[in-house]
Amino acid sequence: MKILIAADIFPPQAGGPATYSVTLANELVKQGVEVCIVSLNPQSDKTVVTCPMYCVSSTNKRSRYLQYFWLLFRHALKVDLIYAMGPVNAGWPTSIVARVLHKKFVVKVVGDYAWEQGVVKCGVKESVDEFQNKTYSDFVGRLQKAERLVVQKADRVIVPSKYLAGMVQGWGAPGHKVEVVYNSIEMPSEVKPAEKPAGERWVVSVARLVPWKGVEAVMRAVKELQGQFPGLKLKIIGDGPDRSRLEAIQKELGLFSTVSFFGNVPRAGALSYIAAADVVVLNSGYEGLSHILLEARFLGRTTIASRIGGNPEVLADNYLFPWNDVGAIKECLNNALLHPAEPVTAEFAKRFRFETMIAETKKILEEVCAS
Repeated sequence: MKILIAADIFPPQAGGPATYSVTLANELVKQGVEVCIVSLNPQSDKTVVTCPMYCVSSTNKRSRYLQYFWLLFRHALKVDLIYAMGPVNAGWPTSIVARVLHKKFVVKVVGDYAWEQGVVKCGVKESVDEFQNKTYSDFVGRLQKAERLVVQKADRVIVPSKYLAGMVQGWGAPGHKVEVVYNSIEMPSEVKPAEKPAGERWVVSVARLVPWKGVEAVMRAVKELQGQFPGLKLKIIGDGPDRSRLEAIQKELGLFSTVSFFGNVPRAGALSYIAAADVVVLNSGYEGLSHILLEARFLGRTTIASRIGGNPEVLADNYLFPWNDVGAIKECLNNALLHPAEPVTAEFAKRFRFETMIAETKKILEEVCAS
């Protein structure tokens, strides 16, 4: 089996999709699969993979996409299947190249890219679930059309949660072509917790600082719990366009000694803060299946999250709360600080085991190649 992975983002860019491309490629190579990667990131770090890799050189948006098309076309000639990391930036050109060359293609969908871009750039106010029932005619509408056409044309669509399976079927993807393969993570053999001063209790949130990650509500909930838990601190790992607004709220609430912003840190650093946390919290209004929740649980940390997207497929109901509800976050956080979670079960570990994700993904790719 010969596979081309069409990557959208790639290390040193951060995020689950970037990490996934690397780990999948390296594991497939170990198992005798011929793999090459074509990346849309001009700064791609070729040293992190053990297979051939080709990336665009231009930083100009238009010429970058033209180069990407050419690289996909050129290297797809020699493979059996193209696996696109996302339905738009990678999936749209992949669908065209696959059609021209009569190649099979699979696409991975970890969220609604049209909604994300709409919220960040175009003033979309609907929740991701409300967005599914609305059609736009502008830039957002073109993104909606692109991701829907791609999942409809793909030979298979891989999603990391049952929640997202339902979403892409709503886009018109045939149910028999949609496969749920839970995200997993390859944990380091040892994670050293960050040093925590005596008497402090840490709430840690790792998230891109965008409105739907709900960091403001977590800050407000922590402020309300300070009297009950002296030494309570909130550590915020991540960066994004919402940071300046959140820092203004930090000042407004008088939380300079309580809330710390660390910006983007390497994965090892983020894991060290997670490992030292008393509670890890994710107040996301939109989530396919969070790597952070898995990392926190595998590190044995008590973890709470919004009852959104794939989060209920990872955490028990008593560790979930309505998104952005400060009162509910406060109550759930209070309970989590008083009653730490039990260690992960054997069933949980098997479901989200790294080897399980790789084996299931490889099986799907083999089936598509053989069809």
